Amino acid sequence: MSVRRIAIIGAGPVGLEAALRARVEGYDAVVYESATVGEHFRRYGPMRLFTPFHMNSTGLGRERLRAAGVKLPADEEILTGAELRERYLLPLARLEELSGVVVEGARVIAIARDGFTKARTGSRAGSPFLLRIQGARGQRLERADAVIDASGVYATPNATGPSGLPAEGEERIQEQLESHLPDLPGEARPRYAGRRILLVGDGRSAATAVADLDELVRSGGEGAKTRVDWVHRARGGSAFAPIPRTELEQLPVLRELDQRAGRIVRESSWLRRHEGATILSYRAIPSGAIEVTLSDPPGKERRFEVDRVLALVGYRPDLSLFRELQIHLCYASEGPMALAAAILGAQGSDPASGKGCLDQVAHGPESLKNPEPDFYVLGAKSYGRNPNFLLSLGHRQIEDVMTLLGAAEPRLNAAAR
Repeated sequence: MSVRRIAIIGAGPVGLEAALRARVEGYDAVVYESATVGEHFRRYGPMRLFTPFHMNSTGLGRERLRAAGVKLPADEEILTGAELRERYLLPLARLEELSGVVVEGARVIAIARDGFTKARTGSRAGSPFLLRIQGARGQRLERADAVIDASGVYATPNATGPSGLPAEGEERIQEQLESHLPDLPGEARPRYAGRRILLVGDGRSAATAVADLDELVRSGGEGAKTRVDWVHRARGGSAFAPIPRTELEQLPVLRELDQRAGRIVRESSWLRRHEGATILSYRAIPSGAIEVTLSDPPGKERRFEVDRVLALVGYRPDLSLFRELQIHLCYASEGPMALAAAILGAQGSDPASGKGCLDQVAHGPESLKNPEPDFYVLGAKSYGRNPNFLLSLGHRQIEDVMTLLGAAEPRLNAAAR
């Protein structure tokens, strides 16, 4: 089947760049965005990114925006999530090339192959995809010759209980539980100042939260009364997940955060650590607080009350979108198997060898193929639960997918060039 119409899920940095590249190559493209352009970066808000602007944008995107008269950040400038959205992603979506391409408020809730169930084999490549779209006026079906899932993982957080399961009662405290970094110096301050907080997680987001909570306590007033119980993994004395040396050397923002958060943990009296503890349950009590039950490493249970839970424990892919497609997933990361195997192979004999985001490399077009022809998972979702994704890898993935589509229909690429 000749690929002419490409459906792209998600108007984030990978989805928008993929749409721009597809339009330049001569394809008809549509981007379905469940919320607004750059929604995940809008949520990330005032948090600083660790990588400079040139690593979070493409040459094609910068070229087209400059031609349109848009003043862009300097290549080495470090932006916040909100700034990247305002100064790059939103202008990108407004380019003439993408006029009418991005559909906001359109949630893709399921994808299938027209005329085929999941179990039916045969010439699936000869049939278009069916996408069920949920919009403001209800549901509709639309068709596409190829699909790129760039919906990310930020909308599907991990649970906080034992071994990846939700803690008992977790679903009943959702109004008091946040799974994304809040803007503590700004709009989130009233929710946290003077409150008893349970912080869960020990990655970079947790380090950022510790730094922001320290600022909140130091700000005085109600903020000075804030108290935090922190549940994190036992790491032999180290509070946070280790950061590869390459990243500490090359990313000064990350290095500063690591040093600052470590100092706060050592010196602060407002922070109580529960190293290696497991959250067993949450129980809403009449006062409006939450009773938390922990199990310490020796197996002893401990109970205390908090007002809010800040769960920064990572994210996972939403697999429901392509449940009716033939997708081979890694049993560990839940990323597409071909790419997951390539990533694992690149780690060498020791998967825990300390390789991080900057050590990741693109693995070529073949690693992006699925058993389902012309269906591609790009961006953070392609790494599944593996957190070591870097945005520049997603940009390279776009090039690889265009190579695959071009191999199937060379005339379209040739005409565009």
